[in-house]
Amino acid sequence: MNAWPVNTVIGGFPDGAHAGSGALEVIVPDADASIRWACHGYPNSLAKWHYHPQIEFHLIREGSGQFMAGDGLMPFEAGHVAMVGSNLPHNWLSDIIPGERLPHRDVLCHVRPQIIRRLIGIFPETAGFERVLRRSQQAIVLSGEAARVAGELLVAMGEHTPEWRVADLIALLAVFEQASPDETRTVVTPDYNPDIAVGAETAINSTIAYISAHLDDASLEQAAKSASMSVSTFSRFFKNVAGIGFSDFVCQLRISRACRLLTTTTMTIAEIRRLSGYANTSNFNRRFLDKTGMTPSQYRRTHTNR
Repeated sequence: MNAWPVNTVIGGFPDGAHAGSGALEVIVPDADASIRWACHGYPNSLAKWHYHPQIEFHLIREGSGQFMAGDGLMPFEAGHVAMVGSNLPHNWLSDIIPGERLPHRDVLCHVRPQIIRRLIGIFPETAGFERVLRRSQQAIVLSGEAARVAGELLVAMGEHTPEWRVADLIALLAVFEQASPDETRTVVTPDYNPDIAVGAETAINSTIAYISAHLDDASLEQAAKSASMSVSTFSRFFKNVAGIGFSDFVCQLRISRACRLLTTTTMTIAEIRRLSGYANTSNFNRRFLDKTGMTPSQYRRTHTNR
């Protein structure tokens, strides 16, 4: 996957440029085109908690971390493909060490839902796409063969002319429509109200930035300070907007880091425990078991044969 071609423009901003911190991301379409294709690396000022009117199809090509969508949170790794509905807040938070960069992480395309509905109105054969649009409001994630095919379509779209991209979009929607039940899932709870995200992006993004920089020693008090709130106000705010308590969110990110270090390094479990923010061995083992169903040593043996 890492060998796939890369361009670096999204929403009219070059890779590394600042798109501002407004809740609404303005995505500028190509001239005479309804489909916007782009890719970029990570970290990137565009890779943040945000929303926009366009439907988004997104492929992660490298790295691992946590996918945030609405009030949902789930781990991702290379090959992850998602469809995010209109105005649904989302973010892919990769676990990286300071100074590390994933230059080829993201491939994505945007299209307004109205365009897809016009297609459905013209071609009755595509009536099933309406169900896909509705499900995308809960963020659809593919796995297995469906994810592989969808990922290849997204990458190929970058090499195609605008005419071919229309065909790619139809094929992509067909993959989401026809994916088997064991290769598709939604992330967001059915009663999630995206209106609660309006105006919350600055505080959420400052919190994410703080946690990313201080994952080994992140605290609720400092997170509240970074968001310019009292501890009690911030705690309620974060749970309401992100759908998960601050401590549980940090725990999930820490265990995600531990999993990556267990499978990609030869560090001792004690070293990994400290780098993941746990001073106490029994607490680390208990948290790890809760999240993965295995002890750290079992996890390493299962995923590395070591």
